[in-house]
Amino acid sequence: MQLKCAVFGKDTNKNKNKMKSHFLKQGVLTIILVLISALTTFSSCNKEEMDNNETVINDNYYVQYVIKGNGTYGRFSNWRATKPQGRYTNNGYQVRSWSQTYGPVNKWFKCEVQINDYISGAPTIEIHVSKNEEPFALKATTTGASASYVIDF
Repeated sequence: MQLKCAVFGKDTNKNKNKMKSHFLKQGVLTIILVLISALTTFSSCNKEEMDNNETVINDNYYVQYVIKGNGTYGRFSNWRATKPQGRYTNNGYQVRSWSQTYGPVNKWFKCEVQINDYISGAPTIEIHVSKNEEPFALKATTTGASASYVIDF
């Protein structure tokens, strides 16, 4: 037995199914709109607001100085290099090469080497820098009596 709608003369079961389908579509659309609204609301924070909630991690830098004498009798003496606690100074000892690593130091640390005396050609000075756990990278090299580099990365 089928019921007919007295006013419209249509099948009421078909009307019920159409209404269910209509409300189901409306419900799905509502849920999608709510999700889109939530995503836009949460993603609308600007970068400054996000940065204020992040923990700042200070980087640790390490500096490695390498000095090599040049020529047959390539030796040097009386040199100094900057380190975190001040300066390393060597007076009087003639050597063919010297290498030392210091750290941690902060960003903007000025790495400097100054050699006062050398024999048989100017020595080669290298300044290497490492950030956190990364390998050392050559940042400055020169053949002469001095070299410097400011850590800025």
